[in-house]
Amino acid sequence: METQSEILAEETEQESIAATLEKVLELQQKNSRQLVQSLRENVNFQNQVRQGMQRELENLKEQQRGEQFTPILKSVAAICVEYRKLLADESISRRTRRTLKLMFDELEEILSEYDAEIFTSTVGEPRRPLLTKIVNTVTTSNKDLHNTIAKSRRPGVMRDGRTLYREFVDVYVYDSNAGGKKSEAVRSE
Repeated sequence: METQSEILAEETEQESIAATLEKVLELQQKNSRQLVQSLRENVNFQNQVRQGMQRELENLKEQQRGEQFTPILKSVAAICVEYRKLLADESISRRTRRTLKLMFDELEEILSEYDAEIFTSTVGEPRRPLLTKIVNTVTTSNKDLHNTIAKSRRPGVMRDGRTLYREFVDVYVYDSNAGGKKSEAVRSE
């Protein structure tokens, strides 16, 4: 038979083991919470890194396609289209006209080097809304001519199917009562 002191020692040992197990359990739970938190932070970090890399990849793709030059090319296109009409001005000297022509040729060459092209619609072809801007409408009794080009007023410039400078055009608009009269209303699209 066990003595009371042995029983007491055994109970104390069991209490000590239970306390140790409880501490181990608490530490294990704390470690589990920290591990879950670390895993969450790691996932968030990985997502941030992926998003940053994706943005950088998109920027590099744009640069490879030359997209960083688009704002400059738009300005060059506007200068070419807007001011080329100066060559027709009779008041400027022949030498100045030749210099202007060389300058415009150089600007057009810059556009060409970056795959931009100057275009002009032909009379009767369907209007391309993203590439053209309607300046005037011309009424017509011919239904087949509706929304086709009546006149190109100023050329446009595009690059890879995207507009750098919209072409200004007059378009036919069908009207069964029309006799080919011109509408002076300016429309923007």
